[in-house]
Amino acid sequence: MLKCQRAAELISLQHDRPLSLWECWQLRLHLLVCSPCQRYQKQLDTISLAMHHVRQEQAGDKQ
Repeated sequence: MLKCQRAAELISLQHDRPLSLWECWQLRLHLLVCSPCQRYQKQLDTISLAMHHVRQEQAGDKQ
């Protein structure tokens, strides 16, 4: 079973590159049983989405 520290690394890493099939499988299994890591993933997804919106707004302001 994946430890939370490694799960957190994979959660962060998936925002930079696609996870391998094995990494994805391990992370999904871990997230099924670990609510703190589920919460971390949701938080990171929210931050990533907010940053995406900020970049879009900044790009729109430059035009």
